[in-house]
Amino acid sequence: MKVRLGLRTITILLFLLLITVSMGIVYRFFLHKQQEISSAFDKNNFDSSFSKLNFKTAQDSLIAKEVLKQYGEMRVLVKMANQEAKVYSSVYLLLIILLSGIIFIIIICMISRPLIEMREATESIKRGDFSVHLKENGIAEMKELKRSFNDMSHELYTIQNRLLIAEKEMIWKDLSRILAHEIKNPLTPIQLTIQRLEEIYNSDPKKFAAIFPESIHIINQEIENLRQLSQEFSHFAKINQPQLEIFDPAEVVREIIGSYRSEYQFITDIKDDLKINFDKMHFYQIVTNILQNALDVSTKDTPIEISLTQNHGFVILTIKDHGTGIEPDDLHRIFEPYFSKKSRGTGLGLALVKRLLDANHGFVRVKSKVGDGSQFEILMEASNEDTDH
Repeated sequence: MKVRLGLRTITILLFLLLITVSMGIVYRFFLHKQQEISSAFDKNNFDSSFSKLNFKTAQDSLIAKEVLKQYGEMRVLVKMANQEAKVYSSVYLLLIILLSGIIFIIIICMISRPLIEMREATESIKRGDFSVHLKENGIAEMKELKRSFNDMSHELYTIQNRLLIAEKEMIWKDLSRILAHEIKNPLTPIQLTIQRLEEIYNSDPKKFAAIFPESIHIINQEIENLRQLSQEFSHFAKINQPQLEIFDPAEVVREIIGSYRSEYQFITDIKDDLKINFDKMHFYQIVTNILQNALDVSTKDTPIEISLTQNHGFVILTIKDHGTGIEPDDLHRIFEPYFSKKSRGTGLGLALVKRLLDANHGFVRVKSKVGDGSQFEILMEASNEDTDH
């Protein structure tokens, strides 16, 4: 089994080896000096030399002087040995410090260089470049760290590509749902008008001739709305860049109501000569979506109340139904995409209303009571200009 030592273990072993070798060298040096001094003392044998002297003759005095001289030389030798030991100890201590510093610098470089590479690679990932790849070199720990980083980078790159594909698919799915929902609104009055024509054609040909021009006008109007819808969705990305124009909203509201009058009842209070600076197609979509929701929860005998007024610099369109109402817990969620309590609802109508109003700097307020119906108020800034642009 192959044992791999980590950086921390290698560093500790290097320091232990350095200290052990240095201490061994110092110890051997001191031991050698001690042996030299001991050998010199043994060689001179001061004790035996002094024991033979009785200091009664001049020769004894000369011998004593010689012994003392040798003793003095030995003291000088010992002093020099001590000084030499201090110098060598200082030199060895300095070498240990230098070698330790060099090892420390090498280890710091071995760690800091890969960390700098990691920091630069992390900055690249932060900028959204998940294709970054590090060379898997250096010490064992750094190799493992770089390998893990490369695995993470590759995984993020793969996830990014999957998310981009999923996002594109989701955009197309949302677009198709919204388009299908918006196409349904003009088709409803077309279907109602054609059914009415069929019924009257068989029962009262004279009345058929009277209502035929109005019915054709409604059908042509809704077909034109469908055409504009298709054009609008071909530029779906520009939904936040509405084509603003100044117009009277009363005309559009009356046209929309006229498409449903044959089947539903309306109570209207629509003021003329009001002006708003709004995208006209967006306004049509907003009104039809809210009105369609009101019709879905109303019966043919229950009137829809619609008013158009101006107050405090705002043109206010109010659409009120007397249907089932909205639960209090659901009221704050009705503008969320795909939220719907209707069995056939897509949950996109009111979400689109909110988005279109935001794009045109409009607002919506909702009041609802379960069992008593709902009231939607659309607030749009009034325009004081009289000419379209």
